[in-house]
Amino acid sequence: MPKQNWATSALNVLIANRCLFCGSGGEAVCRGCFQDLPWLEHCCKCCALPIGAKEGICGHCQKQAPPFQHCISLWSYDFPIDKVIKDFKYQHNSAAKQFLCLQLAKLVSQHNKHRISNFDALLAVPSHPFKRLIRGYNQAYVLAREVSKHCTIPLIQLIKKSRWTGSQQGLGRKARLQNLENSFQLTGPVKGMKLLLVDDVITTTSTASIISHMLMDAGAESVSLASLARTPQHMTT
Repeated sequence: MPKQNWATSALNVLIANRCLFCGSGGEAVCRGCFQDLPWLEHCCKCCALPIGAKEGICGHCQKQAPPFQHCISLWSYDFPIDKVIKDFKYQHNSAAKQFLCLQLAKLVSQHNKHRISNFDALLAVPSHPFKRLIRGYNQAYVLAREVSKHCTIPLIQLIKKSRWTGSQQGLGRKARLQNLENSFQLTGPVKGMKLLLVDDVITTTSTASIISHMLMDAGAESVSLASLARTPQHMTT
C-alpha cells in the first residue's frame, strides 16, 4: 500500500464500528441507512440502466442488443452510495471495501440460484499498470476476488489493458468507445466458457461492451456483467 495511505488506513480502523453513512455506532451500516440506499429495483433487464418499468428494456438495448447477456447491479449510482464507492476506490477505506464486496458477493450468489448452470469463471475489468501504480490496486479485481471466494467461482485474469487511455470521466458513450479502441488484449483461452465480468460502476457500458465483444469473438459461450452500481441516464449522456 502506498505510504500516503497509511494514515487513512489507521483512521479506517478507528471508525470501523461506525455506520459508513450516518456515523452512528455499533455496526458498519445501520439498518435505517441500509434500507434507504438507492437499491436498483426498476432497471433494464439487459444493461441494468435505471428505468421506470421493472421488467422493461431501455431504448438503447432495443435499438442495439448488447454483446453481453445481461447485467446485474446493486444500486443506482446516486447519493449516498456514490461517496462510499469513491471512498473504497480512492481512499482505501477498508470498512467500505468489506461492505461493498460482501453485498456484491451476495448478489452474485443469489443470482446463481436462479440460473440453470453457474458461471465457469469470473474476470475483472483490468486497469492499466500505470493506474494501478498510482492507485495501489485495481478495485474491480478486489471485488472479483472477494466474489470468487464467497461464491466459489474461479477468478481468471485473462484480460490486460495494454494502452493508456486516461480518464473516461465526462465522456459520452461514443467518445468512450473511441477512447478505448484497441486498448484491451486477451491473454488466454475462453472458448465455451460462461463468464461473469466484474466492475465497480457501469456508466455507459462502453468498456463492458468492448471486452464482451472480444470474449465472444474468442469463443466464449456467454458474458454477463456484475457491478456495484449503474449510473442513471442523465449521467451517461
